[in-house]
Amino acid sequence: MLRYVAPNLVTSMAMILGLFSVVNAFEGHYVESGWFILWATFFDRVDGLVARTLKATSAFGVQMDSFADFLNFGVAPACLMYCALSSTPGLPFTEGIGHTAIIATSVLWVLCATYRLARFNVLTEDSTDNSMFFGIPTTLAAGMLVNLFLVGLKYADPGNPLGARDWFTEGHLFGPVTLGPKMWTGVPIAMAIGALLMVSNLRMRKIGKLVNRKLNLGVSLLAITAMFCGIARVFPEYMVLLPSIWMAIWLPFGQLSPAFRDLPTPPLFPVGDKAPDSESQQQSVGPA
Repeated sequence: MLRYVAPNLVTSMAMILGLFSVVNAFEGHYVESGWFILWATFFDRVDGLVARTLKATSAFGVQMDSFADFLNFGVAPACLMYCALSSTPGLPFTEGIGHTAIIATSVLWVLCATYRLARFNVLTEDSTDNSMFFGIPTTLAAGMLVNLFLVGLKYADPGNPLGARDWFTEGHLFGPVTLGPKMWTGVPIAMAIGALLMVSNLRMRKIGKLVNRKLNLGVSLLAITAMFCGIARVFPEYMVLLPSIWMAIWLPFGQLSPAFRDLPTPPLFPVGDKAPDSESQQQSVGPA
């Protein structure tokens, strides 16, 4: 029985990081809040790895993992975006239509993340192709959103009221690029798109599941490098490149390719009694 403790301890650590993220968001420590979410994505990978290594998967662990994902990749990113945008003077989100928009998209994000997690918890293991994602997983969606947010903070120009260039001392891979305050108006749009992608049935190949082994190795090394950047809290601009390029290639290709288009898709509203591995435990190692 003791072997079941280890993966659940890792999941508990991820939940603690999610709580730290929420607290830091409300206290105005937006960079810290973002990194806590990205650290949680790392622990989300580790708990499944530990469970499989120790042969300690369990129905209890599935539920723990889903609750952690709900907090870390549903609630925490929504709190961060709402707190940062609605509390910064000079941005159009402190009142009026802008304030309503950031509230609405934050609520939409949480609801869609919850729906996706509940949906995949009742799907059987053989209901989908194990090499494909159907819709964007919560971990990837949250990681993308938070990484883009950190890039915005890092590359904010002096006139941008929401910026934190001094918090990033590792250098700038994008050189002298600077971003003005208008960039933040795209956050509600990005949140709405990300939320809808989570609940969609759009097909996308999982990282590590390519047919070509050399390509698999190269992509996996890039993903591992991004993971180490997240642990070290450096270069969010690098961390956002691989998942962005991957999605830009595979989302269109997954819908247009006859081989992928004919794959059976999971039902939008499944009803079942079995509780298979949760969404994150079914994933292979992928981008944060």
